[in-house]
Amino acid sequence: MAEKLKYKLTNDGFTLVEVMISLAIFAVFASAYLTAQGFNISDSTVMREELELKRYAELKVNELIVTPPELKESITLTKETGKFEENDNFTYSIEYKKFLIPDLNKITGADEEAQDPNESKIFENVKKNLEKIIWQVEVTVKNETSERSYSVSTWLYNHQAQVMFEQM
Repeated sequence: MAEKLKYKLTNDGFTLVEVMISLAIFAVFASAYLTAQGFNISDSTVMREELELKRYAELKVNELIVTPPELKESITLTKETGKFEENDNFTYSIEYKKFLIPDLNKITGADEEAQDPNESKIFENVKKNLEKIIWQVEVTVKNETSERSYSVSTWLYNHQAQVMFEQM
């Protein structure tokens, strides 16, 4: 019976080198995973900020569409700036531009003499009226802490403009 209780010594199990290799492989994968998670978190923070900038810009544009200012030549001289009441870190600037249509001869590439006078007169009437009626506005929102900004532009309709056509 004593012979049956003898333990057989074998070399089963892991050696120290095998354990060290497996730990090194695990460390590489763990550091890659943690680095990827870190980038994911920072990307999420940037995305959240960009969405907030976009929301504030669209809020200001919608406000301008609903209640436009008096659109006149003097409004194009300086940018309107301000801060949002909800968040002092976000500032905005509003720039107004007149709608400009190039000369018909430049568009068509024709000479002035070759142009039909009635066509030129119609184009000039349409050009003058469109330039009075349509204005472009660009809103830029900036986060003062991170220096990131977002711009959006749209067209405004000048309700006070008088449309007039000259007779031919």
